[in-house]
Amino acid sequence: MNSIDTYFPEYLVNNSQLARQFGSFLCLSIAIAGFLFSLITSTNAQIEVTVDENLSTAIFNSTLSEDAEPRPDILYSALDKDTIVGEVLNNFSYPIELVRITATVYDKNGIIVATGDKYVNDYLLKPGSRSGFDIFLDETLPSKSKYTLTTSFEKSEDNKLEALQLSVGKNFKSSNSFRVLGEVMNQGKNDANAVKVSTIFYDEKHKVIDTDYVFTNPDIISPNKKAPFEFSFYIDNPGKIKSMAFNVQSDEYSLITNNGQNNTIPQQ
Repeated sequence: MNSIDTYFPEYLVNNSQLARQFGSFLCLSIAIAGFLFSLITSTNAQIEVTVDENLSTAIFNSTLSEDAEPRPDILYSALDKDTIVGEVLNNFSYPIELVRITATVYDKNGIIVATGDKYVNDYLLKPGSRSGFDIFLDETLPSKSKYTLTTSFEKSEDNKLEALQLSVGKNFKSSNSFRVLGEVMNQGKNDANAVKVSTIFYDEKHKVIDTDYVFTNPDIISPNKKAPFEFSFYIDNPGKIKSMAFNVQSDEYSLITNNGQNNTIPQQ
């Protein structure tokens, strides 16, 4: 009996030719498997896919951190067509700056389809203050897309003196646009440079509809002087805007508030 016959069931024992053919196939399969294994374990490893193939990982439907450190709270976020809007809260006991939000978008099968990042609208966030963000993805996203948000920031030593008084005037609505006016007064002893006003627009459930920022005109305000600002943008249904949160900062000063938080003003 051929030695290889001992590895086959009884009905193959009498057919040595078939057994030898099967043994040759088995050896070839082992050789191919060894070759593929050597490719996988190569020290010069790469992952290669065709243009119609995807590699994916699990989706986490929550805000992620770049490390194990605490992160600012993302109070709310939403994906609207090609833009993710939301707001961030500084939940620390110290000011933070350079708060950046990175978005990763997946299709319904968990395949990554887009990514983008954006700094929040305010350079400095004092403890308890909020700031809006909007990440434009510049992609036609598939239906039922999901996303994750990753935050990063730096601890700030710049605790700006409260010296900018903000007032908001009337807002105007048309069938597809919204406009609001206001002004900022510098109550500090020095010029306020690069005066920047940011706002978050909310619906009746206090969900973020949009965020934006503008500079006053002029953006340098002398002591005890005022400068106006204006927000104007297109929106499908301006009646959805029910309240607005404002903040203002310059290179030297921050918003005068009673409790250190942004002022939320009902729309008129």
